[in-house]
Amino acid sequence: MTTNSCATPGRSPLTDAVPDAMFASTRYSSRPRYLSLTPDAAGSQHLLVIEAGTLAEGQADELSKAFAPVADRLQVLVTGAAVDIPGATAYADLDATLHALRHGLQLATMGHRVYIHGTEPYVWSVYTQLMPLGLDRHQVHMSHGGSLKRRVWCTHCHSLTEDVTTNIVPCGGCGRHLLVRDHFSRRFGAYMGVQIDAEVPGVRPAIEEVFP
Repeated sequence: MTTNSCATPGRSPLTDAVPDAMFASTRYSSRPRYLSLTPDAAGSQHLLVIEAGTLAEGQADELSKAFAPVADRLQVLVTGAAVDIPGATAYADLDATLHALRHGLQLATMGHRVYIHGTEPYVWSVYTQLMPLGLDRHQVHMSHGGSLKRRVWCTHCHSLTEDVTTNIVPCGGCGRHLLVRDHFSRRFGAYMGVQIDAEVPGVRPAIEEVFP
């Protein structure tokens, strides 16, 4: 766990939904819902961003086939190890990937479409970089893969805690024990964390691994 401040065809473990419902809240949760990745026919330029290691067996081939009709207008950025997708360029880390992404979208238009596949913190790290570039959410398509780990925003000190896999986590900023809620903020790309023992300090339930 670290702290900072600041789909492929098939079903996602976090559930699929139609595009307009991607951010829809249920009665109990505002958790995002993810889609399988296929090129948007309305797009004129396509950018596919992938977190290496989160593709299931055979998914690279499925993506290659799905995006073959727009291959001449497709750029593929991969964070980490190379993947077997024609024309893909691998970058050492997320920062390098985001730098390439921003460069590639300097002159973004309404015809651009961006497709992101990876863990939830990864796809939202990319998403939050796109909005200042002039894209809107209808130009961005997300697919979940790999770990269910979460990014948590502390409602007390406003720090972000990364790679959270448990229902309760010590905040990396203020040290409070935070209950990881299902309420999701698109602004921070993170779930809300509230102090679990605010009323009776030190009295809190057992910590359980719930986001492996």
